[in-house]
Amino acid sequence: MIGKVISCVGGIYTVLCDGERYHIYAKGAFRHSGMTPVAGDEVRFETDNSDKGMIVEILPRKNVLVRPEVANIDVMFIVFALASPDPSLLAIDKMTVVAEHSGIEAVIVFNKRDVADPAFTEKMRDIYERAGYRVIVLSAAENTDEVKNALYPLAKGRVAVFTGPSGVGKSTIINALYPDLKLETGGISEKNRRGKNTTRTTTLYEAGEGGTFLVDTPGFTLLDFDRFRFMKKEELVYAFPEYSKLVGDCRYTKCTHTKEEGCAILEKTADGTLPESRHESYLALWEVLKNHKDWEK
Repeated sequence: MIGKVISCVGGIYTVLCDGERYHIYAKGAFRHSGMTPVAGDEVRFETDNSDKGMIVEILPRKNVLVRPEVANIDVMFIVFALASPDPSLLAIDKMTVVAEHSGIEAVIVFNKRDVADPAFTEKMRDIYERAGYRVIVLSAAENTDEVKNALYPLAKGRVAVFTGPSGVGKSTIINALYPDLKLETGGISEKNRRGKNTTRTTTLYEAGEGGTFLVDTPGFTLLDFDRFRFMKKEELVYAFPEYSKLVGDCRYTKCTHTKEEGCAILEKTADGTLPESRHESYLALWEVLKNHKDWEK
């Protein structure tokens, strides 16, 4: 039988197949191969005509993330608050890089518009729209219809992952989209201004018709480039969509786009055509990736 892994707790995988849920284990051989099933995987499994069984094969993946552990994603909603807590542009850019490198559509969602400065809101919108991303600005706690109208068409019939720091409203947004899921939501601690992690495991929630699955993941602020070596430094420029189309205009074929004369990206950044914050993120990620060895990928 073939099904989709929707969660894993304590080594027991919940697999959805033809509307039925099976609680099964994975073959020990997966541990030795270094590839184990994760939420979102399509798997082949055997069962003894009960809700128990064994995963025997992981079908080919179109993509997989290490943190959060989830596979076969169609769209990544990168959720940040415009205030309380303030957004980290480097954190946003790390997530867009991961999405681009993995072939995942990235949508930037800025929440808490009601408590943000309008000029700052427009600045954030401008940065990412100029980079080529769809940007959605909303107040999830105040207007659930706004959330539905903006996000439902983008999530319908797809595997959608919601990522971003704790306390920015990921679970609130998902609950606005699909109230029947009743995900636990948490606020911000006034003491340390950090979100309370209310989501503990990576889980796919079957939501609505047409094979829609939503992924709510443990809250995290930064994707860990130091620990998870998934790309080479030469690939970084192609994970910035506004940069990749300028690569051929640089004076040198091996331009690193960090300091060279005649670099088209540097020139466009200097004259204001491209946002300075995006290049600051590029330089920060380049510094991390240049220390990675090919064999570590």
